[in-house]
Amino acid sequence: MTATLTRPTWTTEFEIETIDKLVAQYAPHFPTTRFQEPRQLTTQEEFENFYRFRIGGAAHDLYIVQVCSKVIDQIPDPELQLFLSRQIGDDGAHSQFTRQRVWELSGCDPLDKIVQEVEKHWDFMGNLPIRSWLGFVAFELHYELHIVAQLILNSRTTTITDPETSKFASQTILPDEAAHRLGVLAWWQSKYDKLAPTQKAEIAAQLLELDEEGQRRRNGYLKEHWQIVHRATGAEIEGLEVVYDAWRQEVLAYFLDIPIAKLPQLVSVSE
Repeated sequence: MTATLTRPTWTTEFEIETIDKLVAQYAPHFPTTRFQEPRQLTTQEEFENFYRFRIGGAAHDLYIVQVCSKVIDQIPDPELQLFLSRQIGDDGAHSQFTRQRVWELSGCDPLDKIVQEVEKHWDFMGNLPIRSWLGFVAFELHYELHIVAQLILNSRTTTITDPETSKFASQTILPDEAAHRLGVLAWWQSKYDKLAPTQKAEIAAQLLELDEEGQRRRNGYLKEHWQIVHRATGAEIEGLEVVYDAWRQEVLAYFLDIPIAKLPQLVSVSE
C-alpha cells in the first residue's frame, strides 16, 4: 500500500492552495476569499443561534483538553507530552474565552451546557481516542486536520459575526490551531518515516481503519454542526460534503505518504 511521494512542505499556505484546488474542482460556487464583511448580531434569534454555535465550539475545545489530558500520561513519549501540554493549554484557553464571551452576552454562565455537549462527543466517539496510540492519532486527525477545509470555507462565507469573538479567533485561535496541526504532523513523521516499508504498510492500514471508524462516528455530529453554523453565521454549507471528503483524502495521502489513487474507498461524511 505504501509508495514514496515527493511532497511539498505542509504549511498553512499549502493548506489554502490545496483547498482552493478542491473548491475549483468540486464546489466552484465557494469563493476563494471572503466576499463580504460580516455584520454584527442584531436580533434575539441571532444571539440565541450564536450562543448555541459558540457553546458547541467551547465543547469541542474542552473535549480535546479532556482527551489529551487522559493520553498525556498513557504514551511515554516526552516529545508528545510536551506537544500535548501546549495543546491542552491552548484549547483550554479557547474554551474558557468562549464560555466568558457567551456569559457576557447572555448574562448566564453556559458551563453546564458546554459540559452536556462535551458528553455528546464522548458518547459518539466512544473510547476510540484513548483506545491505543493509533486511536489517539485518528482523533487528532479528525479534531485538528480533517476539519480545516470546512473552517476555511465557513470563514469566507460568514455573513453574521460577533466582533470580539472574531478578533480572538484571528489573533489567537488561528495561529494556535495551525501550530497544533503542524505539531501533530511533525510528531507523526518523526515516528512513521523511520519505519521499514512493511511496518509502514501495517501501521497505515491500522490507522486508516481507525480513521474510518472515527468518520462513521462523527458523521451525524458534523451534519448537525454544519446546520448550527449556517443558522448562526450565515455561512454557506451547500456542497461542503464533497470538499470535506476530498480534503480528508488529501490529508490521509500526505500523512501516510500514499498517493490518493492508492487509498481505499473512504467513508463519506454524507453517509
